[in-house]
Amino acid sequence: MLAQFDELARAGKLWPSFEEYSARIDEQLSSWRETVYFDLAEPGRAEVAHEQLFRSADALGFSLGRGFVAALETGVTTGPDVLQIVLGIDVDEHAGRARLKYYLIFQADSARTVERLRVALGVPALPASLRPGSVYILGLDFDRAQLRDFKLYVRLDPERVPNVIRNLHEFDALWRGSRYLVFQHCLLSTGRQVYFHASAAEVLEAELAQRQREPAVAALTQQVRAMNEVLGDRRLRPWIASFPYAKGELRRTPSNVYFHFG
Repeated sequence: MLAQFDELARAGKLWPSFEEYSARIDEQLSSWRETVYFDLAEPGRAEVAHEQLFRSADALGFSLGRGFVAALETGVTTGPDVLQIVLGIDVDEHAGRARLKYYLIFQADSARTVERLRVALGVPALPASLRPGSVYILGLDFDRAQLRDFKLYVRLDPERVPNVIRNLHEFDALWRGSRYLVFQHCLLSTGRQVYFHASAAEVLEAELAQRQREPAVAALTQQVRAMNEVLGDRRLRPWIASFPYAKGELRRTPSNVYFHFG
């Protein structure tokens, strides 16, 4: 399925602008995940992104729903507030499930687009504590039959981070080595995560090196090493890590690591 998605994502007249590989680290490693970004600054990329989304859904057996498809066809997600359209696949081989992903990264006030998509998909209202226009990324996850999650990502004010994360001292090296942190709130699954966007790949490489006793981390390191041997000059390196957030604290697992070329 991952290979099919990868082929479909590159089948249009324009290739994705940017690629990302990621893995979920728990007791076992879930590594069949890929994300591709279409930068809307280049004309035609929005149309290609949506063509690839529809092709992927049809070929891989995902239902996007009439409301969502209608919203895309009326241009809801291609306004000047949107910087990038992001497509992804997440295949959890251990749980036997897969999700097709459609994300928007914003460059301006996102309130109008977020609200129109929320209504089109019949999703509950946003939390009163969250200002709609502050949404930095909107993520939609689809399973075979329906929308599974409506995810809101907001950049955290650095001055508020110590108040938001009570055990920040346990993640001090990551915090000091990050450009910024992003808070994720899932409206349907009610999950929460915090994403550390590293200032350099070495920051997360050091984090992974310290966790090599965890079987899933060791397996991930081995897999990425093997991938880089095949890729040659294009080398995958870790740039983002996310951790579950509950009751004011972060947990180490299940965590996610995101790799970019460079």
